Amino acid sequence: MNALGWGLLLALLLVGWVVLDGAVSGGTQLVRRVGGELDGRRRTVLAVLAPFLLLGEVWLVAAAGVLLFAFGHVEKVLWEAGYPVVVALIAAWVVRDAALWLRSRLASPRWRRAWDVAAQAACVAFPAAFGALAGVAWVELSAVSPDVTGAGAAGLGAGDGTAALLALALPVVLAALVAVAVRVHGGLVVARRAPADLAVAARRRVRAALVPVAALATLAALGALGAAALGTTSALVGAVVLLGAAALALAARFDLDRGLHRTATVDAACVAVVVAPVVATAAVVGPQALALAAPATVLHGLTWPVLGAFAAVLVAQAVSWRVLVRPLGPRTAVFL
Repeated sequence: MNALGWGLLLALLLVGWVVLDGAVSGGTQLVRRVGGELDGRRRTVLAVLAPFLLLGEVWLVAAAGVLLFAFGHVEKVLWEAGYPVVVALIAAWVVRDAALWLRSRLASPRWRRAWDVAAQAACVAFPAAFGALAGVAWVELSAVSPDVTGAGAAGLGAGDGTAALLALALPVVLAALVAVAVRVHGGLVVARRAPADLAVAARRRVRAALVPVAALATLAALGALGAAALGTTSALVGAVVLLGAAALALAARFDLDRGLHRTATVDAACVAVVVAPVVATAAVVGPQALALAAPATVLHGLTWPVLGAFAAVLVAQAVSWRVLVRPLGPRTAVFL
């Protein structure tokens, strides 16, 4: 498998992660608002999200492995330029998982409320850190010449005033976009699987988040157009993807305003708003990342072991999906 194949695999793994794990982070952001002060209602929301926690993190670990072994120079650039963001991402991940697993281990209301607050904060910080890291990649890689063979070339931050503004704004905009996008996605997952009263509250929160996510996606699209104007022509694809996600978000808001909860527009927006930042990042930095890939001999040597492991993971995920992801009922196992 050549560098392009490895790049597509990395993008696929990140898409799988934001869809599955994004449901957990986005839904957990809403636990206190949807569940209210009643612990039973909060645990019901967590029971809706629990299967995605088990499924989603595998994709992020696999994506990190592909990044390390196939795109080591890219990983080096991200570590050097975005070290605080990487630390924040890992810390938020640890706090989120600790909060979800520990909050129901004691019956104390104060214990559970404290962990609910920690989980909500971490579930904002975790996707936001991922979005900020994507913004760092835009800044550091999008202006790298495709014939560069080493890391550390100057990115958007080394240019004129427009480039400097993009370098400051892109990580912030993408952080906010991913954090709000997973809220939309997770809220719709809760609305699909939770009992009717909780579903109504979840849809209300989703409706409130759709206009902000459309605005943030539009701002990110402008950033992609700025990157294209500075010479990264592939960023035009990212801009189109982000503008399409913004349009779907507004269309979904229109459907929800009319009381239409299960339409193709709402379902498409659920996935599009959370996948769009990953696809846009692949478009903006893809050619430069491929230029920084490992040598062809290394990539070919890793191909079959990695593809075999990936196939095994897909089978395990498919089986788990059929067993775990069903509408909640009286016999549903609750382990959070």
